[in-house]
Amino acid sequence: MPQKKPTKPAPKASPGRERSKSAGRSTSRRRSRSRSRVIPIRKKIRTPASESKVSRRRSPSSSSESSSPKPRVNLPVILPSAIPDASGDKHSKPIAVRDLAPSRFSQRIIEKIEMSRPTLMARERSRSPKGSPMRGEFYCESMDRVSDFFQKNVCSSRILAALNMMICIPLVYWLNLLVFVPASGAHLNKTEHTLWGPARPFAGALWPIDWRAYLDIECFGFVLLFWASQVILARFVPIGFRVTSSEESRRLDYRCNGMFALILSLCTFGIAQWSTLPQLKHTKPSVLLPKHFLGLLTASVVFAISSSLVVYFASKRTTRLHVNSEGNTGNFLVDFWNGRLIRPRWWGLDWKMFVLRPALTGMLLVDLCYVCAQWDRFGRVSPVLLLITIMHFIWILDYFVFEHAHLFSYEVRRMGFGFHIIYSLMMVPFFYTLPTSYLSTKLEEPLVWNTTADIFRCVRLGSSLLMFLVGYWIYRASNNQKALFCRQPNHPAFSDMDKISGPHAQRLLAGGWWGFVRHPNYLGDLLMAYSTGVACGCQSIFPWIYPLFLTSLLLHRIWCTERHLSEKHGLGMSMYRKMVPSRLIPKLY
Repeated sequence: MPQKKPTKPAPKASPGRERSKSAGRSTSRRRSRSRSRVIPIRKKIRTPASESKVSRRRSPSSSSESSSPKPRVNLPVILPSAIPDASGDKHSKPIAVRDLAPSRFSQRIIEKIEMSRPTLMARERSRSPKGSPMRGEFYCESMDRVSDFFQKNVCSSRILAALNMMICIPLVYWLNLLVFVPASGAHLNKTEHTLWGPARPFAGALWPIDWRAYLDIECFGFVLLFWASQVILARFVPIGFRVTSSEESRRLDYRCNGMFALILSLCTFGIAQWSTLPQLKHTKPSVLLPKHFLGLLTASVVFAISSSLVVYFASKRTTRLHVNSEGNTGNFLVDFWNGRLIRPRWWGLDWKMFVLRPALTGMLLVDLCYVCAQWDRFGRVSPVLLLITIMHFIWILDYFVFEHAHLFSYEVRRMGFGFHIIYSLMMVPFFYTLPTSYLSTKLEEPLVWNTTADIFRCVRLGSSLLMFLVGYWIYRASNNQKALFCRQPNHPAFSDMDKISGPHAQRLLAGGWWGFVRHPNYLGDLLMAYSTGVACGCQSIFPWIYPLFLTSLLLHRIWCTERHLSEKHGLGMSMYRKMVPSRLIPKLY
């Protein structure tokens, strides 16, 4: 007898669904095909009632906003899952949505809705803006139009880069020669002998004509040795804590050991200056600096140009993700000046954070050389020179103490690492020390306290010191507030301050010092700079060159910063301008 073929077991129904009536029943192939073409009607998935209610409850409502149309918010939609039927074909059927209480997922949706539109997260009291609310916006729009018109019709970016490189290098030489060897009316057609050999007058200064005064091998070796020692201290000394900004990964951390490098450099300077060893008899920095000043300046310029070229060609192998948009134009002059990289990191060292350390250390060492040179020459130190040196020391010491807060500055985060930053930092010891170099050769008469001039001089020094302390207080307090807000925006210190939140968890602080003016750190920096000019008086223009230069630099940086913040925050920056109308000086600018 033929054996009976075993029948196939009926397929099991999926959990959560009733057994199909056609399961286990033989049907014609044509009928199953026609049935498989029938697509079930998909019901529209509705947002859970709890989420919609909570979103309406949490959204800001007012009489003015209720009349205006609200932007549509795209909420995440739950897609139907594919469920196999008994015949083996897969059809999409909706899953039942249950009405639940607000869950963590619902809370995330609510937060996304709130972050999609910049809203004002302020205290219960309303804050009325001071002054014209559109003044800051009109200024930024006007500056943008003027800049675009100037770059397109008058001077392109490549011409500006070429002019800057042609002007900035001779300018530092000219200013320092005006301080050391100014040319008088009797020197117009004569060759005079200076500390660096024979010199010819030009543009009010005596310029040495011997090329050996500019190209000194010993100066090149000293500059290279100084920077190499600073690199070794920053890279291999395991002293100091590591810090990482909130928007970077762990591999971009930075070790804050600049204070150790500064102390070691000062100890080395003290040993070379006051040591009684016969081997160090001819290595006094106060004697060598004036003699080799032009050689050190030329070595720093050459080192800045060569370093910028290395950074530029090394950036060619970097992905577009880490390239500066302003330095990626395809033109060599523009890219070389602006810098193609923002935060270069080679050999385990953050070079953007590092280059400021040897610049400030060199500035302090040059100031100390001028103080020691005046002591060796006259037997005493001028009170003005001593006061300005102490001011510079406090400013430099502040950077090394709060080195971690510099990670949140505009220069580190946004500006490209090009020739304009490298050269500027290389010139810090030669440009920022113009007041001390001018005062080192001008010794004031000692105070006798019985003349009006002495009383006026004491008032001037006291006013300068008070201005510096007020500026330092504003500068440090505002920078600390900004650094804390960047790391912990929900810190209890900001609980009673106005804040503006925007998309992608972006926030602006509109309280504290940042509710006083929009750039309080620049205000404090300018007060500290002008205090040096007040201490020197109005007898010469040289002590005022650095404050005036810093003013023009910070005004341009204010415009660049606000332009970047407008592109980043949009409506949030407009709200901030209305709440804080003053940019730098309250009720004036």
